[in-house]
Amino acid sequence: MSAAPDHTVLGDEARVAILQPAFLGDVVLATALAESWHRAHPNHRISMLVRQEAAPLLEGHPFIDDVLVWNRRGPWKYVRLARLALQLRRQRPDAVLNLHRYPSMDWVAKASRASWRSSFSKGGVVTGSPGRHLLPHELGDGRHETERNHSLAAGHLEDWNAALDQPKLHPRTADERAAEEWPSGACLLAPASVWGTKRWPPEHWARLADALHGADANRPVILLGGPGDAALLAEIASACRSARPLQCAGGLGLLGSAALMARASIVVSNDSAPLHMAGAMGTPVVGVFCSTTPRFGFGVLPGMEQRGVARNVEIPEGRLDCKPCGVHGHNTCPQRHFNCALDLTPAEVLDAVLAVSSPPS
Repeated sequence: MSAAPDHTVLGDEARVAILQPAFLGDVVLATALAESWHRAHPNHRISMLVRQEAAPLLEGHPFIDDVLVWNRRGPWKYVRLARLALQLRRQRPDAVLNLHRYPSMDWVAKASRASWRSSFSKGGVVTGSPGRHLLPHELGDGRHETERNHSLAAGHLEDWNAALDQPKLHPRTADERAAEEWPSGACLLAPASVWGTKRWPPEHWARLADALHGADANRPVILLGGPGDAALLAEIASACRSARPLQCAGGLGLLGSAALMARASIVVSNDSAPLHMAGAMGTPVVGVFCSTTPRFGFGVLPGMEQRGVARNVEIPEGRLDCKPCGVHGHNTCPQRHFNCALDLTPAEVLDAVLAVSSPPS
């Protein structure tokens, strides 16, 4: 069931706020809604509320006018959130789109006193009352997260278009110059994740690096991660038999890493933020799914998949009764075998890499 389009009229210079304080990848995907909204309403003033760790993704953004930053760490996080709610209210937004599914952002949206608010309901309730647009957020219904987010703007944007309504990041000149210090045309491997059961095993990454080197010895391989991933990247590099991958652990920052992705020939990533960052830069990408599944809507961008420049790889759910074991994954495998990752071979991922590296005409 879908809600009827909301016909609330917004002025030509309306103020619009987008709330998404979730993980880095969620914020990257949320930029698709900002891109679409700006394309439809170029004179609107857009602000975004994000968690502190994600704020660097939006630095210097050409049309996100304000970034509200929530430090979610420590016992005072809700005091800081109250201050952010007051800051948002002072901006006097005309519309608030809440992409988060939890009570904290519902409270912020309500506190904004915006005349039009749109958000997701965890209970499956669908309403279209004046000034209030409430939709269910259903994982596994066949929609990508960018399409779900776009549904919140019913009545204010055209129908979701997989080829147009895509996320985008905007590295600055300094980010691009920093990325130029690294080889162009490389295979970027992003093996890290916050969740342990989303991480394809280090020995598999090493075998993939060796296979890529064997397929094209002149194409550099770069291991990419954050500041805390240096040990993981070193472990993978030391396990390689023929490849000599370069290691980039947080030295470029988020937008610098995005700029490096734009210079790469392909990105291979776990179900994690680099997967979505690569899509936002339009770089061919392969998503490696272990305990989770792209069926939840967080796989490669549908438009890129349709063009043959992106692909998801996973053990089919029917082969494992325990897959998927959760939306976010776990620190360790609940069944203690981790077959969703161990049984996904480097050869299968290599096949996907070669397929998107030479997409169909």
